[in-house]
Amino acid sequence: MKAGYQKPNTEKEMKKSAKAGKAAPKKRLGRKRQATPLGASTKRQATPLGSWWPGGTESLKAFEALQKRAKNTAGKQLIGIPPSVRLIAEASGREVRSLAERINWGQSTLGIPQAWTDTQGGGVKVAVLDTGVDPDHPDLQAAIDETRDFTGDGMEDVNGHGTHCAGVIGARANGSGFVGVAPQSRLLIGKVLGNRGSGTFNMIARGVEWAQQKGADVISMSLGGPGYTQRLFEAVHDALAAGIVVVCAAGNEGSWFQNSVGYPGKFGGVITVAAHDRNGNPAGFSSRGGEIDFMAPGVEIWSTFRDGGYAALSGTSMATPFVSGVAALCIAKHKAAGSNETPIENTEDMRNHLMRMASHPGHFDGETGYGLLRPLMHLGS
Repeated sequence: MKAGYQKPNTEKEMKKSAKAGKAAPKKRLGRKRQATPLGASTKRQATPLGSWWPGGTESLKAFEALQKRAKNTAGKQLIGIPPSVRLIAEASGREVRSLAERINWGQSTLGIPQAWTDTQGGGVKVAVLDTGVDPDHPDLQAAIDETRDFTGDGMEDVNGHGTHCAGVIGARANGSGFVGVAPQSRLLIGKVLGNRGSGTFNMIARGVEWAQQKGADVISMSLGGPGYTQRLFEAVHDALAAGIVVVCAAGNEGSWFQNSVGYPGKFGGVITVAAHDRNGNPAGFSSRGGEIDFMAPGVEIWSTFRDGGYAALSGTSMATPFVSGVAALCIAKHKAAGSNETPIENTEDMRNHLMRMASHPGHFDGETGYGLLRPLMHLGS
């Protein structure tokens, strides 16, 4: 177990008696949570928190069918994709298949190209647990170390969500298409959500366990649900105890509730990410709650997509791989230095490094956490 991390012994340590009308700031490692878990059925489903509906009648019917299933199977806690989060149409209303190499507005805002003079994430393994990947995508093919399907649907990402998240992190600089935040990082792709965009928490737990076995430095999860299982709880906290940086999406429930963050983003110790727009304002769909650490770009984010294409998507799912990519850059820089006065040995160390980049590290609120990440002229020592 890495120094500085205290693994909770039981689920009871995750519960918190919240004061009415207030969401307490997210405390550091070993903290109690604000919400009581909804039970521990392995049949509960988790879904990607970003948009993967490419628009059109067929997609709308699929979404409505999923919503109907959710109402008819309340005990299984099926979760649908929030309708406010959508694929952003580029002129024609469809994803674009090819274009000259580019970055997205979020990378420009964070100053990612400037950071590449110091590090591009080389030697860092990032596990992306999602809907799989397009293994033949020209911008991802060279980035993928290993893949594993936990759903039975096969590794191919017919959904697009997982391919998009993987691209935000590690799309290669190859002269065409799109470049990710950490273009020399290595990707471990675990398919824990099936072709319809949902999966059991047991699948996700197995993915987390696999990522740890394969030596992941970072685990990125753009997914979530209203509860969790004991196995998922243990898998995430075992990964944290092993020194893996775990980054999770806050969710896309907006401000409907005072605390709408989903699991595993609600777990103690993980880095939980909300989304902001081009102006630095919290995205309307982004979940609120005391567990949020930071905001990252999450509106109209350009990245790789299924079938070798590219698309702009919105959601905290898109903000999460931004932070995972920045984490990869920080880890790579520290590995290259050999020794450092401020080492990164666990998620808490990484949170402290990101805090230096936050817009208001001395102030916390349940909408923005400690704020958006400021432009990265350097990654800190």
